Amino acid sequence: MIDLKTKTALWVLPIHLYAFLIPVALIPTLNHHELFLQEIIFSHKLLVYAMFILALGSSFEIIQNHKDHWFITADKASGNGFSLYDGLFTFFILFGQVMILISFIGQYKWIIVISLLSLSLGPILYYKRKLIFLPTSIIGFLNTIVAFLLFSEPVIFMQLVMVGLTIIFFNKLIATNNQYFHGLTTLCASSGIVFLVIAIKKAALIS
Repeated sequence: MIDLKTKTALWVLPIHLYAFLIPVALIPTLNHHELFLQEIIFSHKLLVYAMFILALGSSFEIIQNHKDHWFITADKASGNGFSLYDGLFTFFILFGQVMILISFIGQYKWIIVISLLSLSLGPILYYKRKLIFLPTSIIGFLNTIVAFLLFSEPVIFMQLVMVGLTIIFFNKLIATNNQYFHGLTTLCASSGIVFLVIAIKKAALIS
């Protein structure tokens, strides 16, 4: 059941399909620049695996949205609530971000330590319902900084802009229950990875 007006559903549902498909759709570009990436980062393969993990995370979000009838409010799991599928969504998005970080500079032991700590801490914080997005935020911020150092493309900082817009639109959604912001939240949250691939493509073209 979908508790959305037709016009709103035609906005919200395709955006979630986009969020699910976009990481996988970017893989051919990563493979096209495989030789360049092999020279710059720790593991091209891990970066590709990260795309599949992010898509898996999005699939759990879609399941939870469906259980919530696609109408997100503060008391629902897709809002500020909690559930198995929402927890899996949160974990696999964190896992995908960790995989990206390791794919960049996994040769350093401290990166592996931070990654394992984040993956361990994430479910604990979710269970305790405290600072749920702290591990993902830290890893995501590290990814942006490391990506800039690796590829020297300022466009990568658009990832941080997308994070800021995601927070703004999500808060608007919870405050107003206007599901138009549901679509905007999902669009911004899932588009950050696009700017990583743009940065890689630009760096590869001038190398």
